Amino acid sequence: MPPNFKLETIPAPTGGLNTRDGIANMPPTDAIVLTNWIPDTYGIRSRKGWSEWAINFPGAVPVRSVLPYFSATQAFPAGTFLTAPTQVPGAMFAATDTAIYTVTSRTNAPAVALALTGAANAGLFNSTMFANSAGSFLLACSEADGYFTYDGTTWLRRVAGAAAGEINGVNPNNLVQVCAFKRRAWFVERDTARAWYLPADAIAGTVVAFDFGPQFQRGGHLSFLANWTIDAGEGIDDFLVACSSNGEILVYRGSDPAAAATFAIVGRWLAGQVPVGRRAHCQYGGDLLVLTTEGLAPLSMITRGGSTLLTVQNKEYSSKIAPTMGFDVRTKFTQAGWQLAISVFERILVVTVPIAVGQPAMQYVLSLTTNNWCTFLNVPVICMGIAGGYMFGGTSNGRLLLMFNGSLDGVPFAGTGGTPIVGEVKPAYNYFNSATAVKHFKMVRPWFLSAESPGVFVDMSVNFETAAPQGVLTFPVTVTSNWDSALWDSAIWGGAVGPQTEWAGVAAVGFSGTCSMLTACPSETTLTAIDYMFSLGGPL
Repeated sequence: MPPNFKLETIPAPTGGLNTRDGIANMPPTDAIVLTNWIPDTYGIRSRKGWSEWAINFPGAVPVRSVLPYFSATQAFPAGTFLTAPTQVPGAMFAATDTAIYTVTSRTNAPAVALALTGAANAGLFNSTMFANSAGSFLLACSEADGYFTYDGTTWLRRVAGAAAGEINGVNPNNLVQVCAFKRRAWFVERDTARAWYLPADAIAGTVVAFDFGPQFQRGGHLSFLANWTIDAGEGIDDFLVACSSNGEILVYRGSDPAAAATFAIVGRWLAGQVPVGRRAHCQYGGDLLVLTTEGLAPLSMITRGGSTLLTVQNKEYSSKIAPTMGFDVRTKFTQAGWQLAISVFERILVVTVPIAVGQPAMQYVLSLTTNNWCTFLNVPVICMGIAGGYMFGGTSNGRLLLMFNGSLDGVPFAGTGGTPIVGEVKPAYNYFNSATAVKHFKMVRPWFLSAESPGVFVDMSVNFETAAPQGVLTFPVTVTSNWDSALWDSAIWGGAVGPQTEWAGVAAVGFSGTCSMLTACPSETTLTAIDYMFSLGGPL
């Protein structure tokens, strides 16, 4: 290397996507763009692909819900979660507005398990598992068609009436969400502030009303109910959370809602407007994560100060992406399609965003390893569900996808083909220890850990320009090593993870710089660091 050349190594942007800080004042650990790459421990890792699980839903109508069932008597099959399954343990169903379909196994002809009315959003379900002495049940409520149960064999649409197995006290067609809390099934009634609950351990029978309306000081209807498990100073306990459409969160403690002395409100907080659809929350560990116009926050943080605290202290959740996520929620909170779901296998929390016409599907993704963010593109799902540990997603054109398995997107039902996953990385700008000197950038060398060489196109950006990389991405070629001909201690054997790197020539002059990369990875890949070679000039 010529004596006036410098070589600087910058670690991969494990701090994740940052749309909050000024582009000239961003930590060097963060990224301006981080698409289809996940912040992780050794660096950033490429996301996995998706394949078709169930196709040919009649009419190619949207698959709006994924409904998994797993009873107390069922077990996981032998094998590994690193391979694509052909069947999930228990049972799995997918709902369109016209029917609930059985999709426990891969299928190109989904069978109808139960017909629905075909009304708008009839297939938009919220569900929970519930067990009692009679067995294990899937309880599910549709936005349009009311309350359903599945017992491991048969789906039933519950109707109004006093007979056994029916719902007495409210029209079950108006029940739009179900929540299991301390051995009781609780329900949200459509367009009201009322909830209804059954006797302990019951899945049908006479329901009793519980009106949250007097506690909603900003009005609105009851959006959802949820469980929250915390230690409130007297040991770990479950709390019932009620959230209004205007973002007021009520927390109740106790087990018997008919006993006012022991079941009462313990607090009220304002978290921001919640999106429609009743899916913008999920449990993670003992906490409850809630998505609002203020961003994503755990309930344990909301109850320490509400939305004012969130905007200044929510650094470990959505603060870094609050400008973009908050804008999306504020502009699309009346559109169905918001959902939170956790893939434990991939160690990520996925936040689906309603798909705009003419735009690619996009999700915000939180790494549960580092609590930092990225975005996913071209995963075309409008709903998600977890069955047997695998994540599945329904599409707007009548398909159910197996998500985050394999290295290609769009693998057809036949099992062959698919497209490479194109990722984009643009780390934070860097002055390379000399803010006042101009640099002439010559070469960039990304360091990957992978079993196969990724395809990479590298561009160079200087002086805080925001243009996307301009060039053609060369797709990867599989690396293999042949016995008795490969070089010992230098060749990479097929399937073995090792360093993959190559210099890329660039030509750019500026005081600050960062590379922009387009990537395509044929197998799971980690970007660990990036080398920059440049010559140093004087101040201008």
